[in-house]
Amino acid sequence: MRKTALLLSATLVLSIFTCLISCKDKSGNITEYQIDAKFDGKVLTATQTVDYYNDTETAIEKLEFNLYGNAYRKDAKYSPVSIHTVAQSYPDGISYGDMQINQVMVSGEKAEFLVEGKDLNLLTVELGKEIFPEERVLVDIDFTLNLANVVSRTGINRHTVNLGNFYPILCARNQNGFYECNYYSVGDPFFSDCANYQVTLTTNSDYTVATSGKRISVLEQGGKVTQTYKINNARSFAMVLSKEFECITDNSTGTEINYYYYKDDNPIKSMEYAVKSMNYFEKTFGEYVYETYSVVQTGFVQGGMEYPALVMINGDLEAGAYGEVIVHETAHQWWQVAVGNNEIEYGFLDEGLAEYSVVLFFENHPEYGMKRENLVEVSEKTFKSFCTVYDKLFGAVNTSMLRSLKDFSGEYEYVNIAYIKPCIMYEYLRKTAGEERFFKGLKKYYEQYKFKNAEPYDVVGVFEKVGADANGYFDTFYTGKEII
Repeated sequence: MRKTALLLSATLVLSIFTCLISCKDKSGNITEYQIDAKFDGKVLTATQTVDYYNDTETAIEKLEFNLYGNAYRKDAKYSPVSIHTVAQSYPDGISYGDMQINQVMVSGEKAEFLVEGKDLNLLTVELGKEIFPEERVLVDIDFTLNLANVVSRTGINRHTVNLGNFYPILCARNQNGFYECNYYSVGDPFFSDCANYQVTLTTNSDYTVATSGKRISVLEQGGKVTQTYKINNARSFAMVLSKEFECITDNSTGTEINYYYYKDDNPIKSMEYAVKSMNYFEKTFGEYVYETYSVVQTGFVQGGMEYPALVMINGDLEAGAYGEVIVHETAHQWWQVAVGNNEIEYGFLDEGLAEYSVVLFFENHPEYGMKRENLVEVSEKTFKSFCTVYDKLFGAVNTSMLRSLKDFSGEYEYVNIAYIKPCIMYEYLRKTAGEERFFKGLKKYYEQYKFKNAEPYDVVGVFEKVGADANGYFDTFYTGKEII
């Protein structure tokens, strides 16, 4: 009996020791950005410190950053603006901008760097030594962002200044190493890993600033205002500035939801879409992961654009479409912002789920007069019409979803393959798997891949785990063998 007690005691001590090692707090095991920026009305100058944490299993000798700001150069090979939207994007005439890297330091010492890539879209920094797994290194980057007058994610337009993708951001890593993003005009050409951000911005005091983060400090002095914001576990950080913004705030969901606008006859109604969709998606998919959420009316050619805790909404949309876009972009806080994916290779992963989330929202909010069956019917008709058009024009239609942005002929084809077709796919899956398995699968997908980057067959695996016969089903849609 004494021998058994000693054995149990030893086992208990070993278990506690193992837990202390394996269960330790890993919240600090993440890359951190600290950005100190100044905006003078046309140019943004900044110093950025990246505290890089090597969470891979290999040693790293260099870091690579995407320079999205260089897509707006005069001689850029990949234009962020499609040929069909040039007039809308440049209402005051063609304008150019760029991102200049002034200096890079590694661990306090000047470092070698190259601006390269297929379109001067890549900053490569030599670290001068190997950074092994679970080690850190500090990289300081001084840069200047010259802004174009363009209605786009990054640029100056008539009402606002859009600062999406405004800083050098670490390339995400996949099995082949750092992934270079070319700025295709179709879709959202981005792929990034989660990091912690602290961003300080100094502007003239007449600007109102909407950002991804929660404001933690503000200082006004001599006609200038300096504000600092924080957000953790975010794939990027975005801002929108305006001298015309009004702002209303709602805290009823437990999240601080802000709506910034410069022309809206019914801002309460617009805020209602944000609040109700936040409420519904939290109940349906899982808890929203940030303290704040900003819906920002701005100049934008497409309907909207998602960033962590901030979405841009095209201020020129009609009232009905405006609300629908708010719901779609809010859904992206779950599908792309929290559960990430390579949007260049698998844009349908987040867009398709965000689009079907719109169907779910309106199905459960009959006060808006949009029925599930009608929304699905419109999607089916739209997709069949696309197939007919492409078949007549080209003699065949490629409905495969597994293709890169570079493989799409334009926005029309991309919208049908990345938005509409996967929306139909999830509707059919819901009918075949049943309500319980379907919604259990969505919750499990969110829970399992939150703050990670998912791939197409990860979705398959999740639904198979909840008992859905999913493998052949998804593969049929992915490869274009489905019949709709």
